[in-house]
Amino acid sequence: MPTINIDMKDLKRLIGLNLDENTIYDTLSALKCEPEQIVGDKITLEVTSDRPDFFSCEGIARGIRLYYGGSGLKVKYYQGSRPVNIKVDPSVVEVRPYIVSAVLRDLSLDEEALVQMMQLQEKLHTTYCSNRKKGSIGIYDMDKICPPLVYVALPPNDIRFTPLGSNEIMDGFDILKKTPKGKEYAWILEEKSKYPLLIDSKGTVLSMPPIINSEDTKVTEDTKNLIIDVTGTEERTINLCLNILVTSLMERGGALQQVIVTYGGREIITPKLDFVQTNLNLSTIKSVAGLDLNPDEVLRLLRKMGHNVEGGEGRVIVWSPPYRADIIHEVDLVEDIVIAIGLNNIKPEIPTVATIGRPLKGSKVRKRVRDLMIGMGFQEVITYLLSNKSVLEDKVLMNKRTLVELINPVSSEYSVLRDCILPKLLQFLGQNTHHPYPQRIFECGDVVFVQDGLPKVSTHLAAVIADHKVSYEDIQAVAASLFANMSKSIKFEPYHMHPFLEGRTAKIILDGADIGVVGEISPQALLNFGLEFPVGALECDLSPLLEH
Repeated sequence: MPTINIDMKDLKRLIGLNLDENTIYDTLSALKCEPEQIVGDKITLEVTSDRPDFFSCEGIARGIRLYYGGSGLKVKYYQGSRPVNIKVDPSVVEVRPYIVSAVLRDLSLDEEALVQMMQLQEKLHTTYCSNRKKGSIGIYDMDKICPPLVYVALPPNDIRFTPLGSNEIMDGFDILKKTPKGKEYAWILEEKSKYPLLIDSKGTVLSMPPIINSEDTKVTEDTKNLIIDVTGTEERTINLCLNILVTSLMERGGALQQVIVTYGGREIITPKLDFVQTNLNLSTIKSVAGLDLNPDEVLRLLRKMGHNVEGGEGRVIVWSPPYRADIIHEVDLVEDIVIAIGLNNIKPEIPTVATIGRPLKGSKVRKRVRDLMIGMGFQEVITYLLSNKSVLEDKVLMNKRTLVELINPVSSEYSVLRDCILPKLLQFLGQNTHHPYPQRIFECGDVVFVQDGLPKVSTHLAAVIADHKVSYEDIQAVAASLFANMSKSIKFEPYHMHPFLEGRTAKIILDGADIGVVGEISPQALLNFGLEFPVGALECDLSPLLEH
């Protein structure tokens, strides 16, 4: 979970209520912000990753203030200035197609405010923005900029500006090679023929997203007016990040000026600070949390967590603030109700039925498989059940097939349910090439496939060995040893399927049935995942073992 640092004096000032420190610490824990270290006024907190609005002192102060009946989000709009426009050039479509922006005026920024702003920016980068790949944030001094702005992509040789923290004018290539941020995030742009650039009407460069800002527009304690941009590949991600930044900074005063972003003939106004509506059935509270609450209690508790609420017959209509990224289902509102009550205030009840728990037989088999794999030197990993067609089909060179798809996926990275585990392990290897070899990992988990038009769940085991000298014999020995220790006799028959190498692959046969495959991964599949060493892999269906 993300770890953040805040200052107690700053927190008290932003809360604006007469609360003692012990009360504040207790409330932090209730809101899932667990204090890890306290040194004087400096507090280190471990924050739950589903509350990105708590990645800075401003959001935490607002949460505590609401908890004790104080005011919530108030948006003051700036009047009397001409609109700020950003024109999006078609050249960015293949590089980083989306941008949103906002202007905040008449802010009062001290040193701690700047620290919190930069902390919030970086925590959003490393979490919701996937290390700047899906989104990246730029914050600039508005008084050093002359609108309108242009968001364009240019060849690296045509880019020239002084990057933040430097005193040397550099081109796009030099920025990636010489600056610390360029070296860290070069992987996002290095295969692109053009790099994105945000420029004002006088040619002043604001930034080269997602790498670095310009020294000419940097923010200081004297800055009174800010302009924020978020560029990226997913509109939902960048809109969410902008909403969190804007609503957090406005806790320190100031007024919001919206920005007009033009895509050819399409024009949007950002930020979109719309409250999100969710219907909560009162029966859900009882079934999920076991709490028998009347409508008035539900309304009070949800308002305590910052929601706007309206009562109805058997349900309530809830409008959640635009910074609440975690509210996607009515169950999330039930969690807020429990937090508002306080876990320590919920009285435990003794079950009316006495039961004795014991592991299911299938759980014993899974544990046995895991223990055996660990005993053979493998490290267990747990990847998401959700994936995407590129990983499950294109990169592993497998045929298009019917997968269970999400109707409304939050991200294109997680749009289908996996029907096999091996592609996810290859993706994992590709993301960890900087670790020493050999790499031996496995996963025992669920997959979902379509049978007779209906989704079916099965348990699979997949394992991979990545090393400079791994071969078919190495991974076949793992499969043979595993089943021998499970007191099962298996056979191997020559076979070919992607992503395995022809002539170095076999089917795993158990009791006459084909339950899996073992072999070496083909060079093309290795290249698709950015792997440079050979990989031996196996995947098998454990259902026959679980059934018996």
